[in-house]
Amino acid sequence: MCGRYTLTCPDENALMANLPFDAFSEIRIEFRPRYNIAPGQRSPVIYLNDGKLVLADAYWGFERATGGLSINARSETAERTEMFRDAYRSGRCLVPADGFLEWRREEGAKQPYLFRALDASLFVMAGLWNDGRYVVLTRDSGGSVEDIHDRMPVILSRDGARQWLNQGELGEPPELLRTAVSERINRIENDDPGCIEPRSQAAFDFD
Repeated sequence: MCGRYTLTCPDENALMANLPFDAFSEIRIEFRPRYNIAPGQRSPVIYLNDGKLVLADAYWGFERATGGLSINARSETAERTEMFRDAYRSGRCLVPADGFLEWRREEGAKQPYLFRALDASLFVMAGLWNDGRYVVLTRDSGGSVEDIHDRMPVILSRDGARQWLNQGELGEPPELLRTAVSERINRIENDDPGCIEPRSQAAFDFD
């Protein structure tokens, strides 16, 4: 699954320079660096509107009829799932990020791990968009994620981003770098560089 992610570009210009598209017909974002994006919060997404690219803020999570939010959709079944199938057909989107978080229980506590591209560059996750809200698609995990969690976001290459928006095709996941980070990120009110500070090796030594 994907329950937190980061988008730490210093400003809107840096974000725009690193997206897989050169031009948008519409831009509606209020950007600031984010170190702990959580469900229910707003973050930029890219989607097609009448064939034209839009970059806009949206809320993370589709509202369930029974209450609460669905924040992820399984890529293997989203096309057939009632909550997601309309968005799969006409609301595919991209979710810019430069890291995502997963947790593993270690020594009685949940240790957060940050996963980033090997060069720490921005990437896009496949998503579904509907009426100002989005979810992140997930797939079976692999590589450095596999022993932490059995699911991970669907991360797309630049070419894969275009294919997902236009044809709904998904490629293979990239290699990722894994870093144990501060438990400050466990609290959604914390949203600063300290959330993704690497945890020192000494923190893992127990007497």
